[in-house]
Amino acid sequence: MHTYITVAHGLLGLISGYLISSLVESITHQKISDAPAKSVKSWSRHPFLFRPFIQANYSHHTIHHRKTFRGSHVEQFRSESERMQLDAELLERGNHGRTIIKSRYAVKLQGTGIITFTLPLVPFIALMYALFDSSFAVGFTITSMLPPLLSNYIHPFLHMPYNDALAKAPLITRQLLKTRYFRHMIRHHYLHHRYMACNFNLLLGGDRLRQGFRDLLSEERQAMPKRVFRVATSHDLEHMKSLGLPVD
Repeated sequence: MHTYITVAHGLLGLISGYLISSLVESITHQKISDAPAKSVKSWSRHPFLFRPFIQANYSHHTIHHRKTFRGSHVEQFRSESERMQLDAELLERGNHGRTIIKSRYAVKLQGTGIITFTLPLVPFIALMYALFDSSFAVGFTITSMLPPLLSNYIHPFLHMPYNDALAKAPLITRQLLKTRYFRHMIRHHYLHHRYMACNFNLLLGGDRLRQGFRDLLSEERQAMPKRVFRVATSHDLEHMKSLGLPVD
């Protein structure tokens, strides 16, 4: 009986960690990594205090969204001269700029990006160890680490034509990319880049839960540009096909 209880607690921990980390990822991605200009301006008044937020926003929003993948979702630079020009700009920023280059221009996690993804979850993990048994806490910790792992090891392949991603990915990653879950992740992330103010998750679920909660509180469904969770239109799907991305 004790073994069954331990396993059940572990499974509950896995599920709880998944849900909370997906919600935290959605919120922090929206409020920090893709924060509105008003927030960034406010942080800039206290640069020492908000430096991790400022740097995370610059590397993700400015570099990943604005200064790379400008021509296509699956082409990081339109020319070698464009890449060299960005390198020169980043090197002028010193250590942070070099970190961005090392991260393949914010395609992978480096520096303050790691802090942004992991630090908000630390209090939750500590609380789980304080309130619950070790099996629940360990399960919670395992799934809590999924957002940074996905950002580091899966995200680069979301910006490739699907067949290229399967050809270049390591064996385990390739098998994951073939699943329905990860094919949906590719579509979900494409929509984030196309519209930006939606679909903040890699670990699927948090965006949909937040949108469902918003819909419950509002008498009328929000206008599409204000929705946290967005589905692909027929036009979106056609454009994905043209880029070699899976649409089913």
